[in-house]
Amino acid sequence: MKDLSLSPLFSNHNESLSRIVEILGEAKMIQLVTSADIESVLALCQLESAFLDRNLPYRRRVLPAIRHIPRDSIDAIPDSEGLVIHIDSFHETMDSLDLSGNRIHIHPVSCEVKFGSSQNVHHGALDCVSICGALAELLAPEGTRVRKQRPLLISGAWLRQGIEANYDPVLSKLRDHLDSEGSILVCPLPEVPSPAKGMIPGLSERMLKRLSSGWSGMDVSERASAISELVLPTLGEDGLSTMRLEEL
Repeated sequence: MKDLSLSPLFSNHNESLSRIVEILGEAKMIQLVTSADIESVLALCQLESAFLDRNLPYRRRVLPAIRHIPRDSIDAIPDSEGLVIHIDSFHETMDSLDLSGNRIHIHPVSCEVKFGSSQNVHHGALDCVSICGALAELLAPEGTRVRKQRPLLISGAWLRQGIEANYDPVLSKLRDHLDSEGSILVCPLPEVPSPAKGMIPGLSERMLKRLSSGWSGMDVSERASAISELVLPTLGEDGLSTMRLEEL
């Protein structure tokens, strides 16, 4: 694995991450608290994999899903012994993580992103899954369970609603990082051996199958033209943003 915490995405949060890892290493008991929402559970899995690889003592408490909690009770966390880590995926994006007393509040944090030699600065948010993935890597860089969970590190960015309307630079950076280290393989859809049926509304599976069979014999311009023809009908479908379509 390539060190995610040293990525420019986390440049403003390295100190907080290092401090959290230090606190975790000294804790006699760790209480993991989160809600029963997929975003939070995926973040929880990242941390639990590292705790198991490191043999850190912990307990898990999963609260009702946020949509089932009254608005005035969302921030109410039950009293727990020891160090409490609260994974709060639906909290508003803040500038830094909250470390106070025996409680660590993990929530989305803001970040800045640059691409290549461009001087343009893009603003985005690191979600709880990526933050917990970075912590898991720092806790157990050679952990077998951490390694197995690694590909899911991008799932939090994929689930964020911001991708529905805007370009998400964080998703792009996380994808490229995981691809470069070998945790995932990014390739054109016709090169995927068994693509999931129905993942792109309006996509012709028959046309995709025909394109896949002749893909290896096409040059770059032929491939570009064929892909454009394949996805053209999907542009009229509702419920799929342009960035999601491009990523798929």
